[in-house]
Amino acid sequence: MTRERKSKVQRGQAMQRFTEANVARLGLISIQERIPADFTRWAFEFEVDGRMGHLSCFSPAECGGVPHGLDGDIANALIDLFMEQGAPESGTVTTTASQLLQRAGLHNNGHYHRVLTESLRRLKQATYTLSHAWRDHEQQRWTSGTFSYVLAYEVTSGERDTVTEGAVLAITLARQIGQSIRAKYVKPLDYAFLTSLERPLTRALYRLLDAKRHDPHDLTRVVASYQVNLLDWAAECKIVDLRTDKIRRTLEGAHEELRERGYLQEVVYEGRGRKQTLTYRFGVQPVGESDSALILALVTLRVARPVARKLVETLGEARVQARLNKFRALLASGYQARNPSALLVDVIKDEEGKYADPLGFASPEQGKAAQEARVERKQRAVVDLEHEEREREAAFQALSLEAQADQTLRTLQLVLKTRLDTAQYARLRSALAAGRADAGQVAKAVTRAAFEGTVEKVLEDLVVLTG
Repeated sequence: MTRERKSKVQRGQAMQRFTEANVARLGLISIQERIPADFTRWAFEFEVDGRMGHLSCFSPAECGGVPHGLDGDIANALIDLFMEQGAPESGTVTTTASQLLQRAGLHNNGHYHRVLTESLRRLKQATYTLSHAWRDHEQQRWTSGTFSYVLAYEVTSGERDTVTEGAVLAITLARQIGQSIRAKYVKPLDYAFLTSLERPLTRALYRLLDAKRHDPHDLTRVVASYQVNLLDWAAECKIVDLRTDKIRRTLEGAHEELRERGYLQEVVYEGRGRKQTLTYRFGVQPVGESDSALILALVTLRVARPVARKLVETLGEARVQARLNKFRALLASGYQARNPSALLVDVIKDEEGKYADPLGFASPEQGKAAQEARVERKQRAVVDLEHEEREREAAFQALSLEAQADQTLRTLQLVLKTRLDTAQYARLRSALAAGRADAGQVAKAVTRAAFEGTVEKVLEDLVVLTG
């Protein structure tokens, strides 16, 4: 069982996004949630335009084997953020731990900070070797090469090489990935649907299947079905145990979820043994770019999108929102539901009062009053935070210039690390202690620059002080 998922769809977030098509089609990350530590390499061959393509991966056991499971969610989020930031020539994504985890649909807590730390290490250490397998969109040809998904990364946090709360990340993607994105070799990806899927394995299989639907020569062309040899498919999914019965069991849960959600219409096995084939027949999965936040909320709770739309259209947003709140209250009160999405639809449609209001459930009027109270509490909290900030500022200003300089220097060394050498740090401390610059303002400027990814610019100002 996986841990509970974070709320994935943010208000106003565009649901149709794009992802790099080579990475999606090749499935560089094993779909399996867990693998043996000694699963350190895989390789498979496939036909590309009448020639054999080859793809292999090696990752040391010390990193936990080849990239797998939640690594796929992290990697997908990295590409999404990279594209959102304009696919810079440097290939570097500048973000924070919380932003990256949120984009991956994961909680921002200690467990997932450790997951992120391990994932970045694997994505950097794993080496991929390709032969006649990577599509050069500009030259319209298949190319070969070797790369790591993450070329390099830096973590600015309180613990060495460990991602913690508030960590600032600078992650450089492989040159091939950046070039392909800038060449617009990208395919659409329904983020609302992807992030509403419960299991990492299902999300990974969906990403791979959705890529296989698109013609690699013309990504605007999609197919209605996809047939593949079962053993070849297991190799593409990077499944550890290649016994046919084990492959089927590994895929079973993901197939069931994708059928329930309407993405797959049918999954058909034919033949026996090594000649066994698997055929996927795709359903209609409309992209919900224009859907309201309420429809998207229903979709994330596994209500089929057409059903969600019809409920809102026929019953009205106020009714559906109120019943959605009641459904959540029922589950919070301990109500056991064998099929939560079916229960939600029934609660929304109920005209007979089948479901008593759970203890503590607020009516829309009560909810409004509670909301107003929450807003007031948040406003008070903001005032309290501002008061605390003023007190900290006053306490800092009450220190001697020497003490201010020492405290600021510790902050700069944590954020800038080796960007300044020992002599420059010493001259900077002297300048602050002499009052040639406001130590508090310097600390704020450097911290803000680290968050915004503009450290190089602020370094120019610091060098003047160290001259």
